[in-house]
Amino acid sequence: MEITNRSKKEKLRRYSVFFVALFIMSFGVSLVTRSLMGTSPISSLPYVWSLNTSLSMGTYIIILNAILIIAQLLMLGKDGIKENKVDLLMQIPVSLLFGVFIDITMAILSSWHPTVYYLQFLSCVVGCCVMGVGIALEVIADVCMNSGEYVVHIASKKLKREFGTLKIMFDVTLLLIAVGCSWIFAGRIDGVREGTVIVAVLTGPVVKLLLPHLRWIERWEKLPSTKADAILNDNDSDEFQVITIGREYGSGGHEIGEKIAHALGIPFYDNSMMEMVAKESGIDIATVKDYDQRLPHSLIYELVTQEFSVPASQSLSKKNALFVAQSRVIRRLASDGPCVIVGRCADFVLADRTNIINIFLRADEEYKIRRAISFYGIEKDKAADKVAKTNSLRREHYSFFTEKTWGDPKNYSAVFDTSKLSSDAIVQAVVAFYKTNSLK
Repeated sequence: MEITNRSKKEKLRRYSVFFVALFIMSFGVSLVTRSLMGTSPISSLPYVWSLNTSLSMGTYIIILNAILIIAQLLMLGKDGIKENKVDLLMQIPVSLLFGVFIDITMAILSSWHPTVYYLQFLSCVVGCCVMGVGIALEVIADVCMNSGEYVVHIASKKLKREFGTLKIMFDVTLLLIAVGCSWIFAGRIDGVREGTVIVAVLTGPVVKLLLPHLRWIERWEKLPSTKADAILNDNDSDEFQVITIGREYGSGGHEIGEKIAHALGIPFYDNSMMEMVAKESGIDIATVKDYDQRLPHSLIYELVTQEFSVPASQSLSKKNALFVAQSRVIRRLASDGPCVIVGRCADFVLADRTNIINIFLRADEEYKIRRAISFYGIEKDKAADKVAKTNSLRREHYSFFTEKTWGDPKNYSAVFDTSKLSSDAIVQAVVAFYKTNSLK
């Protein structure tokens, strides 16, 4: 996690948001638990233990987290412990605080025992939404993981498996153990009901829905502490003018981008970025190329399997890990000097810059198909399908990460139809725009 470059005030703001998030999450978990329709997967085992012993649910959450930290130590080994020492140590106060918050919120809701099913259902759904707010704030704080997340994070590295897939397996394992313990202790199943499924399925989409509306908190976290910081931030953001090019497959975006860069005498980045992204993410170049600008699974699958309570930079979902690595590369290239960057949501990644020109290139279907055949060597009977599928994947990719509509004129400085205008005419227009803009 990249926190070393953050000012003391930014760190303080982020940790303040994180602790608020922790309390809100605990309140959501308690509200779901008090609905008597089950509880969240990670809380199911502590809840069952608390029902059958004298210790509280919060105490057992602390105990479970301690077990998970020990498991992390065993998986990491001596060298891994040194490398991850800060993250391991941070889990201790987080686990203690979350356990205390659970007991406090369970006590606050001690009189809430809905007996009518619709009230139980409503309590469960509201609890999911409250948890969603807390998780969204945790993502925005971006300071640390809890023990349940981090043990899966380490396991996914060791086993080289997707974070989301392993997280589902981890949650299912906890639920099965909780069911077994409940049956052994009480002869019945407590703590695991339809509400558990509701939490597992609903919380992720709620977080995804809330995040765009809470990003103002992230901007507050990053506010400069001093005038010197503000000047430094302005220089980092606006010193160099950057051109981003979004484009439909078959519209000639690569060719036009190259021509613009050549005319201005500035670097051009498109497929050459993939090697940089591979190095940044630690993922092999073949996988980077395979995942480049497309969603590997259906959106519904991602909504369920993506662990939204983990900042993207910490998740080992290849799609998320690559997007974050790619975004870091894009921001670094933009900070190094003026350049032209094609695709990869660069307009969104660099949205905080004011000295930027975002253009989008589109074309008629027939033009794109002809170009796919003549420039890319696609077979005639497969060209139309190739164009449609590639652009569908680009649209889904852009929408998934930016919450915006790909190709919407509102997102760009200018939109050009390459089937109506020549590439030279578009290049001249963009170059003139760039030079005029740089004189302001």
